[in-house]
Amino acid sequence: MKILIISDIHANWHALQAVLARESYDALIFLGDVVDFGPDPKNCVNFLMKTSKARFWGVRGDHDHALAFGTGSNCTEELRKISNISREWGECFLSGEEVGFLRRLPLDRDFSVDGLDFEIAHGSDPYSYIFYNMVISGEEPCVEAYDQSGSDEKRKFILTGHSHKPFVKSIGNTTILNPGSVGQPRDRDPRASYGVIENGEASIRRAGYDIEKTVKDLERSGMPCGVKTRLISMLVSASVIN
Repeated sequence: MKILIISDIHANWHALQAVLARESYDALIFLGDVVDFGPDPKNCVNFLMKTSKARFWGVRGDHDHALAFGTGSNCTEELRKISNISREWGECFLSGEEVGFLRRLPLDRDFSVDGLDFEIAHGSDPYSYIFYNMVISGEEPCVEAYDQSGSDEKRKFILTGHSHKPFVKSIGNTTILNPGSVGQPRDRDPRASYGVIENGEASIRRAGYDIEKTVKDLERSGMPCGVKTRLISMLVSASVIN
């Protein structure tokens, strides 16, 4: 079985299309944040709604939650103003049914598929950053804290998004994976980032796409010029740094 793992689409339809064109899959896991920052929230939300009728497991990200319930997102102070403006602009294009879909997504899920156990959450708290810093530093937490299988050989996967920075690391029978961001990578590689689990093995993959199409859609949007300029810079540089 092949499982496609995507996160942080951020209304970038062209990037999502590139991933879907490259990868066939038997099941889809979505780790949150389909809206905000990008120019096409409607097509991206509609894709998830249609996919949710098949083999689909998804959770609500902090930007999804903010749009669905009228609250603020959990992004950094530096990005909060841009997030609020892009969200207010984008929510005008979503129907009540589409907003309702975001509201119904859970914040976390536990499930089993293809003989594998999964724990998934967006990670709109230090959770995702703890795992990312662990991989970068090379430090490993106590295996028992993450590997509860004991003598059981059943594989377990902990999946999280939010940081926009991909990694995969195995600790005992447990694999921790962040697929990175489909629509707004922040690891200085502008290609769409996603994860794949095939035959029980996890990997990070990238898909190049025509960023200029997304740039042009942003330029044509009704967002303020300063916000558009900042979002375009983030897309091209794959970083939040000016």
